[in-house]
Amino acid sequence: MRALGTPILDLGTTSGSALLISDLHVPADGGVVLVRLRAAVAAATAARADLFVLGDLFDSYVCRAQVRHGVWRDVAAMFAEAAAAGVRIVLLHGNRDFLLGAEFERHSRARVVAGGVKVVLGGVPTLLLHGDELCVNDLPYQRAKRWLRSAPVRWLARSLPLAVALRVAARARAKSRMVIASGDQSRFLPTQAAVAAAFAVGVRRLVFGHIHRHAHGAFGDGDYWILPAFDEAGVGLRVDTAVAPLAFAPGAGPPEPTAVPPTFPFTA
Repeated sequence: MRALGTPILDLGTTSGSALLISDLHVPADGGVVLVRLRAAVAAATAARADLFVLGDLFDSYVCRAQVRHGVWRDVAAMFAEAAAAGVRIVLLHGNRDFLLGAEFERHSRARVVAGGVKVVLGGVPTLLLHGDELCVNDLPYQRAKRWLRSAPVRWLARSLPLAVALRVAARARAKSRMVIASGDQSRFLPTQAAVAAAFAVGVRRLVFGHIHRHAHGAFGDGDYWILPAFDEAGVGLRVDTAVAPLAFAPGAGPPEPTAVPPTFPFTA
């Protein structure tokens, strides 16, 4: 099964509740983002909820060696501890960490998915995507995505020494920031046709991130949720019999409900 060229893994039905977060961009020094992530993992563990990370867990992840060092090792260990406590953790590839691979699965006990996930959450057939595949008007990115994720490029990048990989990632991020700041900003947004194509895989709810907006609205006979960047807002989505955005503030105890965001105008 595919949606907009993205392979979709069908996970069936969750056993209970789920916590969804996206676009953490955990930096090399961890910082406040790592504190928020610890709070989210603790909340998932306490509730025995499945934890879904909808891409861009890290600011960058390029080579296999990263999982044995620094914040990448620490996050993997945090996930492994939660998995041992009964939390199912599923990580989708984002545009910054699409080189996450089997080595991270081994260390973290999380499942890494190179695409999207179809799953029944709270009784509702739901499609979880990172969201970059919905931005079909960003033609330079979509063309680059195809060759960057080709087998030869992936093999070469993942084999780089750690220091070299980090320098390559830093240059790529700097170039990306320049591109995003220039030109027509509407090209970076999802299109109505792409969202319709995502629903066409047979779901009634779509959840994605990538565009760093927070929104919720109806689409046809279903609904969508756009997750904000977790490093900026500290907001995730709790799904069981109901759906509720939750804010994770460092040192503030249990997550707090946050306001339901307005609808989002998809571009043509």
